[in-house]
Amino acid sequence: MTASAAVRPAAEASAARPRPAAGGRALPAWPLLGLIWGYPVLWALGLSQFAPTVLCLLMLALLLLRGHLRVLPGLWAWGALLLWMLGSTAMLGSATDLIGWGMRFTVVLNAGICALYYANARETLGPDAVLRALSGLWATCVLLGCLGLAFPEARLSTPMGAIMPGGLMSNDLVHDYVAPRLTETQQPWGAPAPYIRPSAPFVYANSWGLAYALLTPVVVARLLRGARLRVVLWYAGLGALSVIPALASSNRGMFLGLGLCVLTVWIRAGLRGRWAAVAAGGLGLLAAGIALFASGAAGSVLARQEYSDSTGGRSALYRATWERSLESPLLGHGTTQMEPSVGVSLGTQGYLWTLLFCYGFVAAALFLWFLLGAVLRWARPVGTSGLWLHAVLVSCCLMFVFYSFDTMQMITLLLLTALLGRARLDGDPL
Repeated sequence: MTASAAVRPAAEASAARPRPAAGGRALPAWPLLGLIWGYPVLWALGLSQFAPTVLCLLMLALLLLRGHLRVLPGLWAWGALLLWMLGSTAMLGSATDLIGWGMRFTVVLNAGICALYYANARETLGPDAVLRALSGLWATCVLLGCLGLAFPEARLSTPMGAIMPGGLMSNDLVHDYVAPRLTETQQPWGAPAPYIRPSAPFVYANSWGLAYALLTPVVVARLLRGARLRVVLWYAGLGALSVIPALASSNRGMFLGLGLCVLTVWIRAGLRGRWAAVAAGGLGLLAAGIALFASGAAGSVLARQEYSDSTGGRSALYRATWERSLESPLLGHGTTQMEPSVGVSLGTQGYLWTLLFCYGFVAAALFLWFLLGAVLRWARPVGTSGLWLHAVLVSCCLMFVFYSFDTMQMITLLLLTALLGRARLDGDPL
């Protein structure tokens, strides 16, 4: 069997690259691709919280030097969100608060710069290059997830950790960033054994679950655009292997997000009259569901609820966050705040709540304006790979309620909107 017989051949995406605008210079691909491909290395060096911002500021400098900036529709709302977040600094009360605000601000800033860079780098950055890089990040998440389950107590000693002042290293969050663990271990009261949940190359297990939910459809889209047989087999093997850390993560939100993504593609394939794909997808979903319950895997995920009651805990946290958000609805509180009654910081446990509590209702409205606008604006991709990428945006409308977006998760979301936008406006095959 030839590779072309195994999968549909790739579109001729790179056959004709547009020339730079008059007076401009082609933007190099390596800053953006280096950030995505190199992120696991940055994490292993203890630089995951710092180096992405350096690379993104470099991209911004290259954009400004080149000139002729092109802003895709919807990115203006993202810029307005950044300006509103700057205004929320008026609510900060200490230098420590400013550090927390700065970490969250750079997440939004970096993602916006990456989307702007891709939109303007038509001469050097095509969709295939970005999809390959994001698929490589997914593969790293799977492999590190399995490694973490094999060595749950492992913690990396990094160059950044070696030079970090002891006072800063005493902060648990800083310590976890510069000397990262492979897993997050939790043992709720009454649980017979601790839950070992993969987190690498991120700090939290929920971040791993969100990345898995965002990137798995990207891998599908990448393969649908054409790949050699060995590449298809590589990702198929990793897909089977990924079930192990995915189940160990016990991320119900991850499964809900993936389920919504698959359901969206399934329905839209039916609306396009692709009945063979609908039938195959339906049988695949049925087989997967039967396998999960027959193997006991679904029961193990649900068993965590018996001890942790994370749903009830989140409900109490959401109520407390909502009530406190009403006290400062315009600019928010600037950063998260510990709430003794629930034992968790308000403004965490979901990006919607971060926006409401830290930056106010206007910031939440701007984010929704951007996200829902992207869902509606880029809702008609030409190819099946585009359907999968658009379905990720749909699933984010659910997942942002209970997942916090860190640097790479937010960059992934913004890049997918830019991929779909450029495909629609410029005819990039997708």
